[in-house]
Amino acid sequence: MRNERRSRGEEESTLDLTPMIDVTFQLIIFFLVVSHITSQETVDLRLPDSLTAGDTPLGPERLFTVHIAQVGASEASFGWFCYGDSRPRSSDEMRAILAREAAVTAPAEGKPGLDPDGISENVVVVRCDARCPASEFGKLIELMAAVRLYKVKIAVLKDQRTN
Repeated sequence: MRNERRSRGEEESTLDLTPMIDVTFQLIIFFLVVSHITSQETVDLRLPDSLTAGDTPLGPERLFTVHIAQVGASEASFGWFCYGDSRPRSSDEMRAILAREAAVTAPAEGKPGLDPDGISENVVVVRCDARCPASEFGKLIELMAAVRLYKVKIAVLKDQRTN
């Protein structure tokens, strides 16, 4: 019967899988890129413990996060990191970044911007390594105060000790 169809001029239909393979590879590339971007947001830190840390999550907002972490292998050298960049920021760079973040207005993301007095209503999350000297944290707070960005959340771990 198959030979009869061919002899009558009827061709067999074939399925071209090339577009489906192209779409599959594009999806794979998309998910690899997206997962790489989201994994850059976290820096390897050992957060300090806190007895008063709450269990409340930060919320659905996309808050600006500054990481204070070790620079390289040196245990004495710490730097400021943000935007998933592996390069530590200088004081001038960090001040410019904080000024820009203080002025961002995006209510859907939980960033109301500046109030009428020029004080930022935006929140900054600071993730600081437990081994970090307090002076590095203090310098960051001074830069935030200079751009009138006063709302800070400090990421800590809830102390696991039982009383």
